[in-house]
Amino acid sequence: MKRFLILIGVVLTILAAQADIAPQPSAYYELRIYDVTSNKLDAVVERFHDTVEPVRQKYGISTLGYWLVGTTNGDKFVYLMTAPSKEALKEKEKEFGADPKFKEGYAASNRKHGKTVDKIAALPMAAGPGAQYDLSAAKTPRVFDLRIYSVLPGKLDPFRNRWRDQAVPIYERHGLHSVGWWIAEQKDPDGNDRFICLLAGESADAIQKSIAAFHKDPEWQQVEKESERDGKLRSKVEAFKLTPAGFSGLK
Repeated sequence: MKRFLILIGVVLTILAAQADIAPQPSAYYELRIYDVTSNKLDAVVERFHDTVEPVRQKYGISTLGYWLVGTTNGDKFVYLMTAPSKEALKEKEKEFGADPKFKEGYAASNRKHGKTVDKIAALPMAAGPGAQYDLSAAKTPRVFDLRIYSVLPGKLDPFRNRWRDQAVPIYERHGLHSVGWWIAEQKDPDGNDRFICLLAGESADAIQKSIAAFHKDPEWQQVEKESERDGKLRSKVEAFKLTPAGFSGLK
């Protein structure tokens, strides 16, 4: 009996350790997309590297990844945060915003660079039912494909099921890896649900080739035909090719 209890204890210890190591999905995520003032992307990256991310870490704000769209003269800066709840993130960001080091760094950045951001879009998101995540770091740098789908009213469940059960495996077959997918809290201006997904590939060119191969895949063509027998599931999609910043966790 004593040996049995010891064995149970060892098993529970191993399971607990594995639970600590494995990345666990959070209840809340928030995607932010900055429209960067012309020729100021370097300035935004500098501010986040030198000031924003270090102070965020101080307050336990978890940013999964920072990405650039385009070249050093590109026009967007994107990042993805996670937290136990929207309220928890809001409280931590309040503390972050009041931090003297953040205020000092932000002021110094403004004096040096002037205006750097024209617009900020925030997308509060929840983990969708059945969503699967791979938030682990890759051995080699990747490029990411961010998509924001506008899903027609009443079509969210079939769209999500098609993505999970058919689209993701076919993308994987053609070299595009699924990092995760989410449902936005707010609908788009036309009243459509928004489904957000993040894929990863070896390079921007590799991603384009994978997408082309995906759409030519006979299995996908059949899936699309059958799933849209009663009408389209989505109206449009915004897509961004994301290059990780040097200090991004997800690369």
